[in-house]
Amino acid sequence: MTNMRTLSIAPQLFVDFADVELRENVTRTFHQAEKHGTHPVLKQGAPWECHSGMTASVVYDAEEEIFKAWYMAGFYASGEEHVHCLALSSDGIHWERPELGLHSALESKSNNIVIPASHHDGQDHFETMLKDPADPDPFRRYKAIGWSSYDWDGPLAGIYSATSRDGLDWNHTPEPIFRFHPRPNTDDLGPVGDAQSMMIDSLKKRYVAFLRGGQSRLMSVSDDFVTWTPPAPFLTPLHEEEALYNNTGFVYGNQYLGILTHFDKGPLAQTQTLKLLSSRDGERWDRIPGESLVPLGDVGEWDRFQIMLTGAPPIRVGDRLFIYYRGAPRRHNKVPREYDPAIAPDQETDTMSIGLATLRADGFASVAASYDGGRLTTTPLRAETDDLVLNLKADYGQLLVECLDTEDRTIPGYGKEDCLPLQVDAVDAQVRWREKGNLRDLAASPGQPFKLRFHLYNARLYSYRGA
Repeated sequence: MTNMRTLSIAPQLFVDFADVELRENVTRTFHQAEKHGTHPVLKQGAPWECHSGMTASVVYDAEEEIFKAWYMAGFYASGEEHVHCLALSSDGIHWERPELGLHSALESKSNNIVIPASHHDGQDHFETMLKDPADPDPFRRYKAIGWSSYDWDGPLAGIYSATSRDGLDWNHTPEPIFRFHPRPNTDDLGPVGDAQSMMIDSLKKRYVAFLRGGQSRLMSVSDDFVTWTPPAPFLTPLHEEEALYNNTGFVYGNQYLGILTHFDKGPLAQTQTLKLLSSRDGERWDRIPGESLVPLGDVGEWDRFQIMLTGAPPIRVGDRLFIYYRGAPRRHNKVPREYDPAIAPDQETDTMSIGLATLRADGFASVAASYDGGRLTTTPLRAETDDLVLNLKADYGQLLVECLDTEDRTIPGYGKEDCLPLQVDAVDAQVRWREKGNLRDLAASPGQPFKLRFHLYNARLYSYRGA
């Protein structure tokens, strides 16, 4: 039992059943996020913002106690060029454009531009910009990855990385780290496409680049953010009318989750939606079945036909997760009039904005049972903490927890009858047993593995963890 897992402060989710030994009369549900209002939280508005793409990364800077959004907009004063801007927010909902005074646009530095159109070749397109507190080098505190150059066959076309000490002054690699068209007889990595993102893998102490390989997704890893492995496929389409446009990945608890931008290429669709991904090792990724994580907008709404990912992980805000996304009222490609002339005019609006959807903390999936009751038993584990905390909804039912030994015998004092019933809707409800109190006795015997058995009666369980 050298690989015995531990009950730690990391939440244990139910997006897969890798840590579940037995399910009896319980059902699993994957949950959609709820949109915040009917309008985007950040959209183009300044004179130097005029590009339909508006890629973005939104993070919460715990050191500075503020939300930061880096986003790409267009600047057409001298052709089709890009600028990257920074917006700030105290609550993640209401955003301001600080006057940074760093770069000129329209003969003024009164703007929030951090990467100007004069940077590089004017075609920078960074989709992921993150803060990396673990890097000991203060000049690499912020990291980014993105593609550059609309000259697809040119020598500069490819994916670049960039670093910054403050998120304002950025320096990119002199040559692509991945090329759209690798040069013959070189060590160039590629070929790759344009849609990409990056994950800071805190579990394995590495960086992961997610890249486009035709309609599939590729992955490359680096220990130092300098040298990368050859990109290798890890997700492929299921049929010819779908494309896996882009994806993110992030550490959540003791596992990895990701968000996939799924492109329906059907001639009457041309829509993009978000799907959930999961992985236990950061190498093999599974697509989670079911509805999109964030639903497409209805007729007349700003995100009617496209919902695409942003480059940063969801952010925990109180009891909710903030999930930012890009949305547009147009299709990815125009639907030919010969298919349906009536739907062609709705594609004239070419504006993409940033929206917000929220989800219960740990609420990607849940297991539930009705009044007739259900049971779920975990695989063996060891207690690393004294307390067991549940994220559950049982305010009109109840949930009880039992501790079993590896032979499925109830551990004295930790039986179902010993447990104080949980009858709350809470993300952090502590489990208590009448005489034992908490898991202290089990935690004091680290060599003693045990299982948790959850008894649900008209109750729903989202996650469990130690505390």
